[in-house]
Amino acid sequence: MIEGLPHDADEGVCALCKQTVFVSDLIGFHLDMDEDSAPDSVASSYMLVMEHLMLFTAIRVAWGHTDKSLVGETLFIKDGPLSLRSQYSKLVPNIREFLAFAVSQGRGVHIIGQEKSGAFVDHLQSIVQFASPHERGEPGSYAALDHNYVRREVYRSPDLSNPYGKRTNWGEKLFVKLDPGMSMVLNVPTGSYLDSGERPLAEDLIGLQRILATLPSIVSHKFEGALFPVELANGIASMSSYPSAAILAKFLEDQSA
Repeated sequence: MIEGLPHDADEGVCALCKQTVFVSDLIGFHLDMDEDSAPDSVASSYMLVMEHLMLFTAIRVAWGHTDKSLVGETLFIKDGPLSLRSQYSKLVPNIREFLAFAVSQGRGVHIIGQEKSGAFVDHLQSIVQFASPHERGEPGSYAALDHNYVRREVYRSPDLSNPYGKRTNWGEKLFVKLDPGMSMVLNVPTGSYLDSGERPLAEDLIGLQRILATLPSIVSHKFEGALFPVELANGIASMSSYPSAAILAKFLEDQSA
């Protein structure tokens, strides 16, 4: 068995080949690369991993804040599902372990991931008309999807032997309908993985009632199923780098004048 890097170390020496090993090697980007080239998927994987690292950097800062209630009073939002696939899924067990630990300490971390395309969004659109509310002013509704439902109704593959999402997902699927024209697919963590095909239940989702109470205040009606924080972040990310650089240069000139 090869020992890992010492705590807080950025690099070390491999016990077998004696070459330098970097902490980033753990993630496994090199496994998707050839000696002379790399597929486009590496860039997508890099972006996905960086999104996770940035999300948990914010969580780490809030966790260590002098105000111990800060982390529990914050809703952390990720644009996309709470999952990591292929070799990158090795991060999932540690994420689950931390979230379960946070709950055990009475400092549950409230996180949602929003899916805006894919099988779950398509499935929700096919059934959302049957769910309440049907008129504005009626209370919203939600449904936590258990593993059997996902296999049977969404993927149409109920006989697969491997537990759904055990290796890749750190969030479970949740359908939410806030008003007749506003529905969305969210992912909410449970902490430890729940093996039963009849789980999760609504009470398994960390901070679900507080999340549902917060959603109406951050909903945007500019796009279907949009959330203000995600909409604003995407708007900033889509700005051309050239105008942004020009604006920054002008700002620096004004400051130095």
